[in-house]
Amino acid sequence: MNVFFMYLVPLAVLLVAAGAVEERRAARAATVALIAFALVLIVYGAAGFGFQFGGIGLVNDALGLKALVREWSPLDPVLGLGWGIIGLDAFGINFVFVNPDITNLYLYHAALAATAVMMPVLALAARVRSRVLVVGAALLGIFFYPLAANWAWGGGWLQQFGLTSALGHGMVDFAGSGVVFMFGGLATLGALLGYGVRSHTRVTTAANIPEFPSAHLPLLMILGAFLFMIGAGVIVFGDPFQVQDLPVTQIELNLVNAAMAGLVVATMYGWFVSGEPLAMLAARGAVAGVVAVSASLPFIPAWAALVIGGVAGLLLPLTTYAVERWIRADDQPLLVPTFGVAGMWGLLALSIFADGTYGVGWNKTGIGRHLGVAGQGVTGIFAQSGFVPDSPGQMEAQFFGIVAIGLLAFVASFAIFFALRRIGGKPE
Repeated sequence: MNVFFMYLVPLAVLLVAAGAVEERRAARAATVALIAFALVLIVYGAAGFGFQFGGIGLVNDALGLKALVREWSPLDPVLGLGWGIIGLDAFGINFVFVNPDITNLYLYHAALAATAVMMPVLALAARVRSRVLVVGAALLGIFFYPLAANWAWGGGWLQQFGLTSALGHGMVDFAGSGVVFMFGGLATLGALLGYGVRSHTRVTTAANIPEFPSAHLPLLMILGAFLFMIGAGVIVFGDPFQVQDLPVTQIELNLVNAAMAGLVVATMYGWFVSGEPLAMLAARGAVAGVVAVSASLPFIPAWAALVIGGVAGLLLPLTTYAVERWIRADDQPLLVPTFGVAGMWGLLALSIFADGTYGVGWNKTGIGRHLGVAGQGVTGIFAQSGFVPDSPGQMEAQFFGIVAIGLLAFVASFAIFFALRRIGGKPE
């Protein structure tokens, strides 16, 4: 699949977010987000890709990537190999064509980097000066997102927990629940709190979400939700280095199950509380279901995808209330509950529902045999008959991933936007 289809993902996030912003501010939010998107693609290619994948050759045998073996760690001399924290090669990849493998990898992951970094921009675009948002997006995209992605996808310490600490197959995030969506959602929370964008008078709950003044905004949001589901499929099948024996039909079924379960549960909750179905909850419920199931798409049975999506749909209105009532963050596009919370749940859910039927040798762990069983793949608590539950090992690996990536996203974004507030002034 052509990697250019990957750019459906940030487009879908843009539609979902802009559809919830006040109509008079939606155009500005979308414009600033597009500028930030373009800038992130440039700075990610200039340096971010190197930080993320400078050591990918240590864990990926693709011919075009074997030369990328510069992964730095202060712990390797003491604890041995496998504790890398940052890559140090392949900088300026968008300035000079190197080889098709590296270029495809850049084009694919640049879209994911832009998706994650666009979220705080969309949340703040209507209230914060554009130049502040552009600088914040550049800093997140050039260093902090690549750092998190290196840990989980680029040969870093979270990915290799299975080898270094015998924690399951290491942190597993198949299609970005944590690395992309949780990072973006929690970076949004950090940006809102760091810049001081608080909700003082408006408290959004399932019962009092304001009506949209024009019909086109909720329709755009619903369109964005379905584009996001398609985009999630592109993330899976468009990966230039994904394994070739993917259970394609199972993945497609799990994706649809989770999206529809999230939509139904979120809509029914809102209907019960407010007395009518709400477009915002319906669209976001579907997105939250997709976000949550992305970590575990090939590793779980179909019934588990329904559970994961349904729980994500229920968490959406509950955490929306918590974010605005207790934390008092003015998250108008609801990106924190839709992406941040759903992504956290998705990482954890893998360690519960993965049944061991897929993922043999994942992250180079358990090649041939895992937990003494031949042919056992990534496994959580509910192992299929004949396989051994990998608990608490896999859950611990996922938990460390949630904490490490979540803290990095929140703290880095909080610090960046707290500092930028001193320069750019208070929110409007």
